Amino acid sequence: MDPTVLQQVPAEFREIYQRHWKTIKPSIKQGRIRITYHYPLITEDTHTEIKTHLHEVLSAYNKIKINVAFGFILKRRVTGELKFFHPSNNTLLFDTPRLVANRQDIGKLEKDVEAQDAFEYARNQRPSTNWTPRTLR
Repeated sequence: MDPTVLQQVPAEFREIYQRHWKTIKPSIKQGRIRITYHYPLITEDTHTEIKTHLHEVLSAYNKIKINVAFGFILKRRVTGELKFFHPSNNTLLFDTPRLVANRQDIGKLEKDVEAQDAFEYARNQRPSTNWTPRTLR
């Protein structure tokens, strides 16, 4: 993991980032039907990072169907242990992909992502109530 990236990560999460960097790091996976873009949220300013990454992806297309999934860090209530919860097709933010074909669609997508209660989303996805969401990643 690049030391300059690690310095941007809040201190309490650095160890878990280093341990899971292979799956947290930025990546693009080209499939037959879909492309999966993975961007880690590094800083505490997740809203700005999310918008930046959305624009990076959307700028490459005239029209695209898109969905969003977040990874997050959980903390075990009893022991304080931290755990990385990987984003997946089973943890998508929207029930169906959103069509983005113009600037208005981009603005609506941004508002829809911001309107979601991210911590409620994380609470619903966690493996059990022994774990509490600490941050989106």
